[in-house]
Amino acid sequence: MKPIVSVIIPSKNCLSTLPRAIESVWQQGINKIEIVIVDDGSTDKSWEWICQLCRKHNNIIALKLDSEGSSTARNHAARIASGTYIAFLDADTFWYQHKLQQQIMFMEKNPQVGISFTNCELMNDKSEVTHDRFTSSDYFKQQTLQHNQDAFVIPKGAAAIFSENVIGTSTVLVRRDLYLALDGFDHNIKLVSDWDLWLKFALHTGIGCIKKPLTASVCKKMLMSNQIKQLKAMEQIIKRYENKIKTIDPYAVHSAHAHLSASYAKYYRQKLCPAQALACDFRALCEQPTQRHFCNILTDLKLSIHMTKDDNTMNS
Repeated sequence: MKPIVSVIIPSKNCLSTLPRAIESVWQQGINKIEIVIVDDGSTDKSWEWICQLCRKHNNIIALKLDSEGSSTARNHAARIASGTYIAFLDADTFWYQHKLQQQIMFMEKNPQVGISFTNCELMNDKSEVTHDRFTSSDYFKQQTLQHNQDAFVIPKGAAAIFSENVIGTSTVLVRRDLYLALDGFDHNIKLVSDWDLWLKFALHTGIGCIKKPLTASVCKKMLMSNQIKQLKAMEQIIKRYENKIKTIDPYAVHSAHAHLSASYAKYYRQKLCPAQALACDFRALCEQPTQRHFCNILTDLKLSIHMTKDDNTMNS
């Protein structure tokens, strides 16, 4: 019996959260489903637990890799999967009930859509919901207000996703044939290979959005060293796609550069470098004159004044 959907779960030392992720798969109400778990070099006895699970369920496939990274793990899993659709689920994330059902129904009603995603709730380490992905994006806040339906096809999808990536990997459902035709994740791109893949999809197919947060994920703190690497990777993606996006919607290119500059400004604020943050926020404001960017400039100025006062106090 061919599965309707193959759920791909890369895992590395996630034994504490992996059972919850898998339990959320069983709650989707889909009989024709398979799970492909890729253990990517775990040292916390995850592999032993996964093997025991495979002996209990004949629709679970296990792969063992040696720390090759989540992009490579997902690509390996997709090649051996057999579902019509592929759904991604990180081992430290989980789905709410009937998430997959809603996406499959939407995509079958809209055959021009090859990929869909949902909103996602972000939680702190106490499992308290702090916010969702769409509220932090001016574009998607506007889109969810404009569309009365729970799900809709995004206008100029590639431009919207280029403007700002709000897609959580674990929210995505994609046709497997499309995934394989476009070669999946680019493992040469570190930290933002997901954004690259969504853009590849969106340039070839319609992209659907479900407004409800049907996925939950713990918000993780990123090391400062990784933050700058992520920003450099974002620059790489922008350069790769901006000429194509410019022909669809030039404003999206300005928006992407503004978001990048604002992200750099946030990084410099965390490092207590208000002058650099101010310069980045000013660039963001020039690219995209919004209240948010203006407020960030005021924050930079206040931080600069505060630090100057502290320096004067120490020197007096």
